Amino acid sequence: MMRRLALAAMIAFAPMAAPAQAQERAQSSAARHGVPVQRIVSPGGVEAWLVSDSTVPMIVLRAYWRGGSAIEPEALTGVTGVMTDMLTEGAGAYDANAFKERLEELNMSLGFSAGWDGVGMSLATLSENRDAAIEMARLALHEPRFDAPPLERIKRQSLVGIRTRDTNPSYIGNLALDQALYAGHPYARRTTREGISAITRGALQERRATLFNRATLDVTIVGDIDAESAGRALDQIFGPLPQGAAPPEPADVTLSAPTPLIVRELPQPQSLVLFAAPGIQDEDPDWIPLAVANYIVGGGGFSSRLMDQVREQRGLVYGIGTGPSVREHSALIRGSAQTENANVAEAIEVTRAELARIYRDGATQTEVNDAITYLTGSFALDLDSNTKIAGVVHGYQAAGRDIEYINRRNDLIRAVTLEDVNRVIRRLYNPDAFTFVVVGQPEGLGEAGE
Repeated sequence: MMRRLALAAMIAFAPMAAPAQAQERAQSSAARHGVPVQRIVSPGGVEAWLVSDSTVPMIVLRAYWRGGSAIEPEALTGVTGVMTDMLTEGAGAYDANAFKERLEELNMSLGFSAGWDGVGMSLATLSENRDAAIEMARLALHEPRFDAPPLERIKRQSLVGIRTRDTNPSYIGNLALDQALYAGHPYARRTTREGISAITRGALQERRATLFNRATLDVTIVGDIDAESAGRALDQIFGPLPQGAAPPEPADVTLSAPTPLIVRELPQPQSLVLFAAPGIQDEDPDWIPLAVANYIVGGGGFSSRLMDQVREQRGLVYGIGTGPSVREHSALIRGSAQTENANVAEAIEVTRAELARIYRDGATQTEVNDAITYLTGSFALDLDSNTKIAGVVHGYQAAGRDIEYINRRNDLIRAVTLEDVNRVIRRLYNPDAFTFVVVGQPEGLGEAGE
């Protein structure tokens, strides 16, 4: 099962910033006329999806390899993230400072990220610096130095993060959810002081050798480059990788039974409320109807049922929303809200009541029509720059979609019916299926919760 980048949940890799001189302000031709994605194979046999568009003199590349933090040794929890951070801390003849200075000289961005289920690479460069930028990417991927000084600095930073995370409401809440739902699974693990302290240069080299190969590689290139030049770039950056094989995977999650309420005390004037229920994977036939259903329930901002009832009608929260959360071996519907401690009990009560109402009565045709109009109309905003196009196309590629999916996506959403939406609502939004977590000093919850 392939998985998108962080999207959405794709683990989650944050998009790299585009070069300062190449911020795309005009709508791209791809956004106006569809996205002309083509499959190319380099002379050396490296496959990629290419969107060639010379509107802006810029090139964006995304790469993804399956196998991430969920399969790292438990005694070295965190080593995958440290390894990806270290890839741009010196390579070849460049030490850490010289490498960063060279990236600045070229006005390019280059980064690597680690998620639960994979590792990613992101490159953005001006067309005029293409060859030099490709060489920097090659060096980082194949000749990382893993020098001791930057390694110790990154480990120190990680240890500082471990010390401060216990006062972070989001960390506390998500850990409580993961431990409640994923008990005993690697998804419930977190980086530890012992794991970070045990990371050595040899451990970084081992992770790099385990994860980077051609067997699990997906590549997308978007921008001012033709197929022939893209093929040469693919061979230079990825050609030296071994063919390899897919790494071992953890077992699929068997979700624990829902816990109605979990409270984690944290001294602060506001509380964070998280809630989650079993979801579906993105290859499920109900995935597209879920997009419409979730917009109506909690994903449509001020147009959603939960925002209307919990914030607009009663003023109980600053904001509330829901969305699907997909990992390679689990899927959830997740929601969150932020509110004052005095409002927590009523906010949860109203949230459950509104979930129960839509679960019982379903959505309306008007709501379905409005959701479809928004989801199809706003899609162009996701395609108004090369950087955004690369993110969307690569997400679909890593998720195992066909190459024309991006151009069929709106038609699939338009085909969703009221019956489809209400089937999904009754499948996934049962209020009794949700685990609620509160982080703060909530009032009025009595003895409820763990």
